[in-house]
Amino acid sequence: MAKRKAEDVVVVKDTKKPSKGPGNGGRKVSVCIPSTVIGSKNAYNLEQITHITYQIAKACTIYDVVEIVVVDIPKVNEDETSKVVQMSSNKGGKKLKFNFKDEEIVGSSKVETQQDNEDSKDKDNGKDDNEEGLLLAGLLQFFITPPYLVKSLFSNQKTASILNKFKYAWKLPKITTLPFMSNNNIYRDFKEGLTIAKETPKITKKSKRVKNPHKLTVTKYVNIGESKPFELTNIKREIPVNSRVTVDLKNKTIVSPLQAYGIQGNKSSFGYYVRYVKKFNHLFTESSNAEGYSQSIFVHCDDYFSNGVKFESLNKVPALSESDNEGNVLIVVGNYKDYETSFLNDKENLEGVDNVGQMFDGRLQIPDGIKIEDGILIALTKLNL
Repeated sequence: MAKRKAEDVVVVKDTKKPSKGPGNGGRKVSVCIPSTVIGSKNAYNLEQITHITYQIAKACTIYDVVEIVVVDIPKVNEDETSKVVQMSSNKGGKKLKFNFKDEEIVGSSKVETQQDNEDSKDKDNGKDDNEEGLLLAGLLQFFITPPYLVKSLFSNQKTASILNKFKYAWKLPKITTLPFMSNNNIYRDFKEGLTIAKETPKITKKSKRVKNPHKLTVTKYVNIGESKPFELTNIKREIPVNSRVTVDLKNKTIVSPLQAYGIQGNKSSFGYYVRYVKKFNHLFTESSNAEGYSQSIFVHCDDYFSNGVKFESLNKVPALSESDNEGNVLIVVGNYKDYETSFLNDKENLEGVDNVGQMFDGRLQIPDGIKIEDGILIALTKLNL
């Protein structure tokens, strides 16, 4: 009689524990920004766009923000934004046109320097009307992605077009508040990875070995930036392909970012989760928090010329106490006019709501004339998150 084999005993190896955990008392904080943060009035070229996005990413990682929502603000008709003023004099009226298009300014100039050409090239490569918001979302994701995963994560049909626009992002230093950058050297035991498909076995068809038309959708191999894929041997079932995962290098298994780093974003993912929305109602109806948002807070900024004049509907939003923020908090930062434009463009899906101000539970007051990237840091600090 054959001897029964003893069951394999899995020995769990000790791994480093994070030296710090989440600092927001269990709250989940989401930040919403408009695509206009990298618009032409704030950023002239791709280099400036990249630095603005870098500032936002740093602020959100400092305060363990779990989600960044990018709202694509519809473009306003150019005829409405171009201003013509009448100036009178003894010799009669003279019209002066403001807000010229870039090509008009370049065309009227007889001399162009090499730097002008480089700036124009950067501006062309920076964004176009159709992918301003997508570029912003892509850069935000780039800054929390290890370099060895960038090409894999941005190779899909929607984001492949912005891969060539990371040239300045590559040169910036890695954000030091990312947990795998410090936090008790836990990067030695854990790494971020992307599951990759193993080779699909060939099938026999008409006495020939041919490729199987049905590709495998699960795998036990992970790209962690090494010469060979990392094999997971201590898992109950294989993992879906193209999944971002946190790998326990010693025990060759998958763990949650909370176990590895002491923090995690939404949907059990690492870092903040980037959500891109084109319709205003999706900001609230498609939350990545399963429970939705318990409170929405508006922070008015990116307004440099109002001289303290506020929108009538904004004044009706109650002022917020700095300590009054619990649960899943959504902080909406930006120019009220931009969100009003997005709201009016989607009003058919917001029946019963008269103005965008009714979508906010409170308003946090910050100094006038603040840029969005600075407003985010001020708001997160004032709310004691």
